[in-house]
Amino acid sequence: MKKLLFVAVLTLLFTTFAMSQVWTYDSDFFHGGMPHGVVRTPDGKIWIGCYGYTDTFFVGNDTLPYKPLWVYNPDGTLDRKIQFLTYEGVTDTIWNSCRGLSLDNDGNVLFTNWYILWRINYQTGEVMNKVVPVEGSSLTEAACDENGYIYITHVAPGGKPIYIYDSDFELCNYVVDSTDVISRSLVVTPDGRDVYHGRIYGGATNGIIHYHSDDGPEGEYSIVDTFFTQCWAQCLDWDNNGLLWVGSYWDVNAGDLTGWYALDPTQNWAVVDTIGHNMANYGYGWIGEPTQGRYYAPRGIAFSEDGKTAYTADFDGNVIKKWTNPNPVGPGATPITVKIDDSGEKPVIEVNFTLLQNYPNPFNPSTVIPFVLKTRHHVKLSVFDMLGREVKVLVDRDLTPGNYNYTFDASGLPAGVYIYRLDVDGKIAARRMLYVK
Repeated sequence: MKKLLFVAVLTLLFTTFAMSQVWTYDSDFFHGGMPHGVVRTPDGKIWIGCYGYTDTFFVGNDTLPYKPLWVYNPDGTLDRKIQFLTYEGVTDTIWNSCRGLSLDNDGNVLFTNWYILWRINYQTGEVMNKVVPVEGSSLTEAACDENGYIYITHVAPGGKPIYIYDSDFELCNYVVDSTDVISRSLVVTPDGRDVYHGRIYGGATNGIIHYHSDDGPEGEYSIVDTFFTQCWAQCLDWDNNGLLWVGSYWDVNAGDLTGWYALDPTQNWAVVDTIGHNMANYGYGWIGEPTQGRYYAPRGIAFSEDGKTAYTADFDGNVIKKWTNPNPVGPGATPITVKIDDSGEKPVIEVNFTLLQNYPNPFNPSTVIPFVLKTRHHVKLSVFDMLGREVKVLVDRDLTPGNYNYTFDASGLPAGVYIYRLDVDGKIAARRMLYVK
């Protein structure tokens, strides 16, 4: 009976934990070349495109740099790199810079290669379509709706339009026929009725511009509003749950947000999730801390099929970082509080805590339990056996923000599975650990 009762307690405990879980830095997945795009294709592969050179090849006695597309398996092993693109009998080396990666409605890769937009079959790597809106004028990342219409514009348009192409890459309409918005990314809703255009270098008017058409890509669009103006919208990407992720980097206006934030369209674009919480200041140099993973300049985010793994492209940090979250949130989640730091200038996201895995694990007889506290709270760290009995309280007091490590010594206890639980002002996280003799 006690075992059954404790199973119920554990179920409740892990349910509570799921409600308060945050993203945890896993590893640096890819290094080099100023990553400017990352996507996950339907077969689970991770495609990465870079703005800078990442490889070389030989022509006679010359060594020439180029910028291939990198395709990785989820375990981090290289599947292949795409060095050449062939279309209508002409083969070119990929030497132009990647300006963004996205997927079409069938999961094929939309590769913005400076002023060229390519569609690449995600299974074979073969080019399916190609379009050059304006020779030499850099393009943004593209977007695609569920009917195959493709949306794209120029980074510095100078009066050029936001284009709409059909599934054959034929120009069929414009969202607007002239814009001066400097940008790198846009996204569209599945029905094509709403287009969201990220604005950067706009002085006091950055953020996300919302266009709407009652008739979708065959109709006329008009501006609805501009929202999330406290952020330079460097990159925009939907996640698996329908949240809009926006990334803003280090070189922004005083008081602007930096990092990755998930906005909920069902709650007037409230911030309901964030990744990293640790933007590096470019002037002080980049540091990848194992428990946090600092970054400079968001340029794209992609998610695994179950939504529990994220891959973030950091342009100035020259890295794709991998993050995990066993219970990512979706629309309707509790909004995250935005506060002002001690300087009175910089907004910061309040994320209370992260409970990390103990090490070593399994252990004999002692192990270290680490956790990260973001703001001052009352904290209780306890250890339970599988019958639900509390066998040790490691801390039970107010703690200031910081990284903590508490040692649990199981000497005198029987071998087996134990649960350690972190209670931060009523929010609970828990993990398992194994004591062996």
